[in-house]
Amino acid sequence: MIIIICLIIVVGIADLISFNALKVIDAFGVIKNYENKNLFLKPGNYTKRRKKYDYGSDKNRSIKINCVKKNLYDFKLIEKKWQIIWNCKKLLDKDFKRFNKYMENENKGEKKRSDITETKNGEDNGTEIGVDGYRNGIEESTDSIEKKVGNNVRCDMKEKYYILDMFPYPSSSGLHVGHILCFTITDVISKFKRMNKYCVFHPIGWDSFGLPCDRLSMKLKVDPRQIIKKNISNFKNQLIKLGFLFNWENEINTCEKKYFKWTQWIIIQMFLNNLAYKKKSYVNWSDELNCVISNDELRNEINLKNLKIKKIKLLQWYLKITKYAKRLVKDLKLINWPDKIKNMQNNWIGIRSGIIIKGKIMDSKYMINYYSNFIKKLKIPHIFYNSVYNNYSLLLLNRVYTSMLGHKKIYDFFLFDNENIPTSLKGAVVELCNKIGVTSSGENSEEMDIPNLLLNQDNNLLVLRKETDKSNVEEPNDNYVKIFLEKNDRILENDKIIISIDHPDINKIINGNKFLENIINEKILQDDMTRLKDDKIYFSGSVFYNPIINKYIPIYICSWILENHKNTLFFMEKEKTDKMERNKKNELIYDLIANSKFSKKKYMYNLKDWLFSRQRYWGEPFPFIYKTDETNGREYFYKDEEKENNKVQIKKVRNNPSNDVYIDKIPVCLPKFDKSIYDVKKGGDITDCENDNGHSVLSKFKDWIYLKNEKDDVLYKRECDIMPQWAGSSWYYLRYIDPKNEKKIFNKKKINSWLPVDLYVGGSEHAVLHLLYARFFHKFLYDLKLVNHKEPFKKLFNQGLLLNAGSFYLYTDLENRLISFENVAKLLKGESKTDKVDNSTSENVKKQDEIVKELISGKSYKTEGNIVRKYLIDEKYVTEKENKYYLKNLNSIQVQPIYEKMSKSRGNIINPDDIVKKYGADCLRLHILFLGPIDQNKKWSIKGIKGTYKFLSKLYNLFIKKKEESDYLEKESKECHNLICENCVEIEKDKKLILDFMKKKVNGTKKGIKKMIKIVRKKGDNNMILSDIIKKKKIDEIEKEKKIITNYYITQITSCIEKSRLNTAVSFFMKFYNEIKTWDYIPLKIFLIFIKLLYPFCPHISEEFWYYYLKKYKGREKGNKIKNVKKKEKVAKQICYFCNSRSLLFYAKWPSLFQIKNNEKSANISIRINNKHITYIKNNSESSKQNIIEQSTNMIKDSIDKEIKKGKKIVNIINVPDKLINFVIV
Repeated sequence: MIIIICLIIVVGIADLISFNALKVIDAFGVIKNYENKNLFLKPGNYTKRRKKYDYGSDKNRSIKINCVKKNLYDFKLIEKKWQIIWNCKKLLDKDFKRFNKYMENENKGEKKRSDITETKNGEDNGTEIGVDGYRNGIEESTDSIEKKVGNNVRCDMKEKYYILDMFPYPSSSGLHVGHILCFTITDVISKFKRMNKYCVFHPIGWDSFGLPCDRLSMKLKVDPRQIIKKNISNFKNQLIKLGFLFNWENEINTCEKKYFKWTQWIIIQMFLNNLAYKKKSYVNWSDELNCVISNDELRNEINLKNLKIKKIKLLQWYLKITKYAKRLVKDLKLINWPDKIKNMQNNWIGIRSGIIIKGKIMDSKYMINYYSNFIKKLKIPHIFYNSVYNNYSLLLLNRVYTSMLGHKKIYDFFLFDNENIPTSLKGAVVELCNKIGVTSSGENSEEMDIPNLLLNQDNNLLVLRKETDKSNVEEPNDNYVKIFLEKNDRILENDKIIISIDHPDINKIINGNKFLENIINEKILQDDMTRLKDDKIYFSGSVFYNPIINKYIPIYICSWILENHKNTLFFMEKEKTDKMERNKKNELIYDLIANSKFSKKKYMYNLKDWLFSRQRYWGEPFPFIYKTDETNGREYFYKDEEKENNKVQIKKVRNNPSNDVYIDKIPVCLPKFDKSIYDVKKGGDITDCENDNGHSVLSKFKDWIYLKNEKDDVLYKRECDIMPQWAGSSWYYLRYIDPKNEKKIFNKKKINSWLPVDLYVGGSEHAVLHLLYARFFHKFLYDLKLVNHKEPFKKLFNQGLLLNAGSFYLYTDLENRLISFENVAKLLKGESKTDKVDNSTSENVKKQDEIVKELISGKSYKTEGNIVRKYLIDEKYVTEKENKYYLKNLNSIQVQPIYEKMSKSRGNIINPDDIVKKYGADCLRLHILFLGPIDQNKKWSIKGIKGTYKFLSKLYNLFIKKKEESDYLEKESKECHNLICENCVEIEKDKKLILDFMKKKVNGTKKGIKKMIKIVRKKGDNNMILSDIIKKKKIDEIEKEKKIITNYYITQITSCIEKSRLNTAVSFFMKFYNEIKTWDYIPLKIFLIFIKLLYPFCPHISEEFWYYYLKKYKGREKGNKIKNVKKKEKVAKQICYFCNSRSLLFYAKWPSLFQIKNNEKSANISIRINNKHITYIKNNSESSKQNIIEQSTNMIKDSIDKEIKKGKKIVNIINVPDKLINFVIV
């Protein structure tokens, strides 16, 4: 008995020691234990372990034990070690560096790409060979883009591929699964392109400046730099954990001065080229944010829609994006973008072709005398701006004018309701109309009668302009207005002209009308979004005489014409009830007016100049300073002393004493953060906030604002506004290519060799903000001759949104008794009575009363069909069960989820870290792609991820097995390490690689190097080998049927990636697996094809399979290289990726099709059930139709029996010769 007890104690101590020895560092540097510890034991210690039983049923216990025995797939260790290897070796960075070297040679014209060679001992090889090359005589390097050809090396990548994600904004603590979808798409495509011999450039960076972080800083009173730094660290961690590969050496951060220095340089150049100016204007102001909000942001930024906005007049910086409006529309033809995005940009810019007509402003007292001599004079449009309400002679003229010209209807614009029109006058006009037999629309009517008579007298036509005619009929003291006539306007049917309340001559047009003045003063203070929705118009009291059609048109004021068109009047047409063809008379009149002396061709745009000022703390400062005595409300435009130098080009900064604006030395950095800037009280160096609205946060930093010039002893004041968050994101794709250039914004040759971006992936919500601004910046840089391409992004792909439920509707009847959502539809259709909560127990009655009191009592609701009410409730009251949602306290009541875009502000984000921890990165990547078409919106669901995990586990168990006793070699070296050999462990350069990776990931130190090395040297891999089902065969020995099946899946999966149908590609992997698992053996060649196809989607598990392949077939005998081991001694093979990273699957070629010899006429026929592919059958020319059907039936007999057991029958068998046989079972 004592001996038995001692044995038990010894076994327990052994377990404990083994348990502690199996601790490894996780992604965050935290020591954790892996559940499947048996995988890491040496063969000698591989003994039967004690089982921890669950004190439940026997059935539960047996299931738990069996799962552990069968599942060999330990994704935690697999994913961790490959993430270390990939990122330490900087795979994409090395490709990028070497490819740029070759591109430099090509640009110099030294050699053609195909002939460019470089000696192995050349200058560029030194550092790379030091990492991957000869090392203590172990192995010769084949670098990332080189292959050995004699004594030379040659570039084997055919061309560049620049793929780009819209870089993330690190305002939240981490990425959610909506972000992961975008990164997964680009990672799949980048790996696919690399395997097809492209040099892939896939950079990453951080859009750090902007409003979200500023708001968080305001709330927490924490320096935004600290928030950004912490969040970026988390973001990097997540990206690495998911197996994404980036060009980390080209990482950028918009809040670093080495980046925003060049953002400021671009703005300086815009100012020097008269594309940036400062002026006073009414802007949208938020007291809550203490900041200006642009119209574009109000329309497109969800987080800003609930803000209270008011209008104030401020001195603001603007960029003249309108100067590029025509090119922004025209050049959309050059790019491969979705039509939806192109249309959105076209509509946003709002281009309209037409002419501008000059109208002369006249007092109506001159109208009668002028009209009497009008026929003899040159016809010119006129605005008569004196109030027609008080001009009886004008009323009489209107009657006479209408009667004499034979018009059947009179203009009754005088009858609009206005406090200045005497009631007697209204009645007199109506009576007069009745006497002369003309119709009147009556009092207070807004309907206008339209004459359709076109006079044919020659003297009523405008005088046409000759090409040589330079005469000017304008008199020096004349005032003119501009009226825009669109090409498609029906000038004969126009009955109104509209003018903006912002028009400079609006006071003349309304002639001091108090009623209209009050309306203008009220509406001018409304925000632009409110004004755009206001469709009311008011008669101004002025009229416009159009001589070409010989009629007067009333002028109305409106609020929806904003400041960008405030100087222009527009014709307003009646609504058309049908699509009428253009009238030839309209075309003739348009051409006549277009060629008259008082008109010119004009393109009008809805696009406004870009409001570029913000009043926050967190953003790029403007590099401008002013004299302190010249900052009170002045508008600033650059005055170029060289008048002939109007061409857009790079200009030198000249700070002359006569300049209104002085340009500061860049970079201009923000002052040190002080949390009291958000306080009203005085604190430290922060001054009191001014009482006036629109005061910038930076104006509180007194020591930072004011600076003195020692030369002229003048006190200067800095610009206190900052740039918007779009500034840095409008050109970041350029800086990625050359991020460390300190002398220039970037290397022009390098930039032009990589532009345009081949594929840009991001959400369609950025169509009219970021994408438009980036195109504007790019065109300006194109004009500066810094880039050679007119457009920055060659192809754009918009991934669909991942939607998630963050809020819910709870339904009740009209008496506030709870109703389950599943019964609401029946109730509304009248198919059932009100479904009440079960009131049979006092407990349910009590629960219902509590829920009604807590959730819906006194709250607003919506009524549907006068039968049910629905109340909006928060997520905290809801629980999920099998993808349906119920009340937490009453599980019988189902609620309706409201699916919206994932965002932090809505509180409906899903953290990918939790999923990766439970199922692994490969599983999440595959699952997120399998949810649906990647270009469509999808509801997020965790349902199905277990099936995806099961697929990967089965795949692993099919390809990999545990070593048996017979699999071990005669002498297994105790020091046989995996992934990194002993020599590489001791080399300082490799330690530095690991240290760099740690710093990038978790800001690690040298103390963590040993922990990282432990992961890549883990001995658990020595217990695994390729499964016996994988057999090495010559290509000629592989069955033709297997080749045909493999070719089919190569073609389908390749096509899916190229056409962005990644969800379909995932389904093909599962079908391919279902095919090969039934084979008696899997040819090694087909096994390699499978893992190469899978690699872009599931890189970790694919790299693991590849490793075991190399270890068995391509690894080197240790006895040949390692000292103290005899050459003839049979020992294990090993792979060291630090000796030769070329061994990674990253460098493998994309699979090519088998060449199949058609010696006999045969076809591979797809056997299907209800058009769903099951398997293939080989059909020889000698086989009859009946024979093929019989063979097919026998092959899928099990599948047919399953359907028959469900009560279904075979109703038809469709046979398409040599293509498919489809069993229709219903």
